[in-house]
This record gives sequence, C-alpha cells and structure tokens, in this order.
Amino acid sequence: MSSTNRGAVRNKDDYYVTPHWLIEQFLDAIKGTDLEKCLMTDGVLDPSCGGCSLYEPSYPAVLAQRFSGINLTTADIRIDARTPFAGLDFLESRGVGDYGVVITNPPFNISIDFVNKALEHVCSDGYVVMLQRLNWLGTKDRKAFWDTAPLQSVYVHSKRPSFFPDKKGKTDSIEYAHFVFKKGSKSMTPKPATIHVI
Repeated sequence: MSSTNRGAVRNKDDYYVTPHWLIEQFLDAIKGTDLEKCLMTDGVLDPSCGGCSLYEPSYPAVLAQRFSGINLTTADIRIDARTPFAGLDFLESRGVGDYGVVITNPPFNISIDFVNKALEHVCSDGYVVMLQRLNWLGTKDRKAFWDTAPLQSVYVHSKRPSFFPDKKGKTDSIEYAHFVFKKGSKSMTPKPATIHVI
C-alpha cells in the first residue's frame, strides 16, 4: 500500500514493495516482547507477501534473516507473487486459529477486512500486525471498527518510507505505522493502546 498524493499511479492489486529497513525497524522496537517470542516460536502467516520477478517478498525475507528456523507460511492473491500459494484470496480462506502471528502489508482499501480475517487465523492471544498509513486511525467510516478492534499498540515510523525501489530518494507523502492487534485483548475494561514513535 502506498499513498498516491505525489502523482504516483496506484499499482494493480495494490502491490508495493515494502522496504526492508521499515520491517527491521519494527522488529528492533519489539525486542524482548511477547510478540517477538511468538514470531520465534509460533506459526507465522504473511497472507499478502508480494514479491515479483524483480523483488523478493519483503516480510518473509526479513523475518527469515532475523529468526532462524521461523515457521513461516506465505500467500498472495497475485498469481505472479513469489509464494507457493500464489493466487490465494486471503479473504476467502477459512481461519481456524492455527497461527500465532499474522503479519503483512495489506491492500489499504480492504485493510479492515484483512484484520478481521487475520483474527480468525490466529490462536487465542495471538497477534495480528498490519503496516498501514498513520491516518488509518481516522474517518467516520472506520470509527465502528476502532470501537471494537483489539488494538494493543501502534509503532509509528518517524521516517517516511518509499514503496518504489526504482525511485531513489523519493518518499511517500504520509507517515506509516505497524499496528499490533492482540486477539482476546478487548474486554469490558480494555487497556488503552500504547503508541511508540520509532
């Protein structure tokens, strides 16, 4: 996903290359947390992994380098994606709580659907991590979602990324964050989500 306010044309299937440094910065920020432990020990799913003839899938590449022996499954709706499960529509899949973490950069226009489906796929107390624009928190249309979403924390990237590797020096027009949801963390008296600027 990428903001298109700087004259960029939206890519087919909303596929953009997530820069590795952005993922690495997030992983550095969660060192020592239960989420990091789950990434190391539980099943992990990236259902919108991307990748193409020019670029490797970003999250799988960084996660595999960071966590040796990670139990990672990848998929993508694009038939040319670099995954054994290319052409798989995540929103049509059936979640049975068999992953500890779902982590991805989903298409912005169906990002809420991705969160809800990902929560089906993680086990009780599992995590869902979505890279999104910071302004995902806004608009009246998403208010009902935020009223019930089990949001645990938001990791705001202070440096704006670029999702176009061939355009060196060009950054996106908006800030981004990794949004962390924890299944089962929304109770009658939920704790407020924490914000981390990284």
